[in-house]
Amino acid sequence: MHLEFEADVQEWSEWAIQAGVRPEVVAFLRFRPELLSAFDRDANAFPPPRSWEFVSRILDSFDSHAGLAIEHEVIAGAVGPCAATEFSAFLRMFRELPNIDAILMNPTQEPVPESGAAQYAVASALARCASDTNLDRICLYLNRLPTEFRVMCVRDATLREPAIRYTASYTKWAIEHLQAIV
Repeated sequence: MHLEFEADVQEWSEWAIQAGVRPEVVAFLRFRPELLSAFDRDANAFPPPRSWEFVSRILDSFDSHAGLAIEHEVIAGAVGPCAATEFSAFLRMFRELPNIDAILMNPTQEPVPESGAAQYAVASALARCASDTNLDRICLYLNRLPTEFRVMCVRDATLREPAIRYTASYTKWAIEHLQAIV
């Protein structure tokens, strides 16, 4: 049976966060949503949603000593060469982002990336490590990013860790961003 459906990046992202898909995959697909599902009947590999989840598992198990070229080829086998090339470039940038631990230790002093792709990546990484004990520090850093990245990060963090919604930091953040989250 063949069913046609249209993939929605926001819905897929919500599922992916709860399923433990790596933040760099989620951030990339938010940056390039048209690559969430790009069917090509003539290609050996193309990027449907389930292949992006597989890319996350590839990254979880990939030996970093094997090299970037091999990593790229393995990812290309899952999502096709065009999507893999864009993702590999995004991944190189993602890996050069400010250190998330450093952001948590010194949120007002760590650098804020200028490009939209890097801001997606940092917001996604912060959402992945957010907890009820560090949300206040994450919010200090987020206040230096555009509003859409603040909202995305906190929304993703609460999807992954619902207990965050019951903290004083979240309440303060929600009041400050009421217009953006309504």
